[in-house]
Amino acid sequence: MIKNVFKNLGALEPFEIRNSSITLCLGAPSTYAYLELMKYYNPEIVLPFYGNIFFALLFLLVGVSVNLKSKFILQHYGWFVFWSTMAFQHYLTYTAYLNDFSLDILLVTYVFIFGSVLLLSNRILVLVYSTTETIHLAYAVFISDLDVVSESAILLSTMAIFVCSFWMMNGFIRYRKKMEVMNLSLEDTVKKRTLDLEIRAKELLDKNKDLEEFAYVVSHDLKRPLRNIYTLTDWLSEDDDEQLNATAMKSLQQIKTQVTQMDLLVEGILNYSLQADNEQAMKEVNLHTLVKRIINNISSENISITMEKKLPRIVCNESQMQQVFWNLLQNAIKHNDKEKIEISINYEVNKVRHKFFIKDNGPGIGEKYHTKIFELFQKLRSDMDGEAIGIGLALVKKIVERNEGKIYVKSAEGNGATFIFSLPKNN
Repeated sequence: MIKNVFKNLGALEPFEIRNSSITLCLGAPSTYAYLELMKYYNPEIVLPFYGNIFFALLFLLVGVSVNLKSKFILQHYGWFVFWSTMAFQHYLTYTAYLNDFSLDILLVTYVFIFGSVLLLSNRILVLVYSTTETIHLAYAVFISDLDVVSESAILLSTMAIFVCSFWMMNGFIRYRKKMEVMNLSLEDTVKKRTLDLEIRAKELLDKNKDLEEFAYVVSHDLKRPLRNIYTLTDWLSEDDDEQLNATAMKSLQQIKTQVTQMDLLVEGILNYSLQADNEQAMKEVNLHTLVKRIINNISSENISITMEKKLPRIVCNESQMQQVFWNLLQNAIKHNDKEKIEISINYEVNKVRHKFFIKDNGPGIGEKYHTKIFELFQKLRSDMDGEAIGIGLALVKKIVERNEGKIYVKSAEGNGATFIFSLPKNN
């Protein structure tokens, strides 16, 4: 325990080490210059042991020693400061005695006492420093030839300086302790809140997984009876026309249409709910090859899709990018009112983002609907056929934004539409 107390006496905070180092580095030339000035203006002054040179070099050495980054020096730097300052203080006391306590020596002695107490900033070290200096000074005054008045003035002024500097240092220490307590309290609060956030994040992650599983199970369970209904209506439709009248055939066709719509809706909900992890299966994908494969699957005599530029290779989730281009191209085809559907795909790149353009020659979209079309289950026309469920563009928006991208549309009624989305470059 005593060893730990002794060790902690020499321990300083990083900012204290930095301040002490700067003070000693500045004090080294200042000490030398002041003592040299005293010698210049008072040639009879006595400076024993070349103290002006020795202590200037000592302060400089202690000041720059922190740059060595030695663990031992940094852990015990308070002791280096203490012994160097106390040695110089006793040197000044001895010098003052040799020079009959001349005013110039007493002045630098008092200044150094005041500065040293503030520099040490440790009550025990300051107590040792002040006690030894008081004893030394009292002894030097006692064996000198000074009169009683001068002796009392020197001792009282020294004690006043000690009391004043100790009072200031004590206030600084109390303030520092208060700040340490506040910092510890703040750290505890931050740790507690961080732990709470981690717990909540885990709970949200678990709930999100539960919702994904629920969506998958529900979608899977819903699709089974839908397939059965569709199969039964298909069998009935294949029967001879004599057995089924026109009204029944029409009803069966309507059932098949509604089942198809419901199947698409369930599939859309499933796709939308499972697009949760944009980091899953990330790899370098050749978008030109991917989009070309999609074009080959959906092109026909009345559908022309062209790529104006070669698309790049990017790091992404391949299935998600396929979903984006597939949905945008299908959207351009479904809502097109022209006999000859023309779609063009273009590409631009800058320092930070890839930019893709899907342009069609369809009826266009009014400006007031430019935001609405990206919302879930939103359709601009209620008379669309069973293939329009209002999920495609919402899914595209979700995928693009989860990949830190943006998507928007430029269009006016009667002038076609251009869907534009951007993705960050992988540096």
